[in-house]
Amino acid sequence: MHIRNEGHGSRDKGLAVLSGILICCMFMMLAGCGPQFKKKFVRKKAEKNPEQVFAYDPQQYQREPNDVLYKKHFIFWKAWQEELIYKLGTNRAGDLRNFQEALKHLDDMKSCLSSEKASELDTHTQALRSFYENYKARDFDVIRSRQMRQDLDRLMLKIDKIFRYNKVKEYIR
Repeated sequence: MHIRNEGHGSRDKGLAVLSGILICCMFMMLAGCGPQFKKKFVRKKAEKNPEQVFAYDPQQYQREPNDVLYKKHFIFWKAWQEELIYKLGTNRAGDLRNFQEALKHLDDMKSCLSSEKASELDTHTQALRSFYENYKARDFDVIRSRQMRQDLDRLMLKIDKIFRYNKVKEYIR
């Protein structure tokens, strides 16, 4: 006679599941996912940095000599003028900036010169300023911008020829 014990097989399955869960829990605790799990994802309070104190120490700077300043402003004027000539009509805001920078450096060059030579440079500055005002006043098509480009190029060549450093060095204050 053979007696079956059906409860014994299900008890083995339950024991296997329970031991599997216990093994997983042990593994998670060893891997750091136990009670410390909460601590891993809690933000740490920010450390308060001490206030920074800035010390203001004014210094006397030596002004560069006028001949050095003149050379710098001449080079900057020429670069802005060339950029104006080559890019005129492509970007209105850029063109206005190029005009303003070229005029600013011409005025700075003028401040380094004696009054006689400064008045001569002032006539060329006024010519560039009239181009600037003309450009601001209306929209330019391709033909007008080409004509203005040629006029600006002629003006640049005049100023470059007359006010190059070796031609005006005796007029620099």
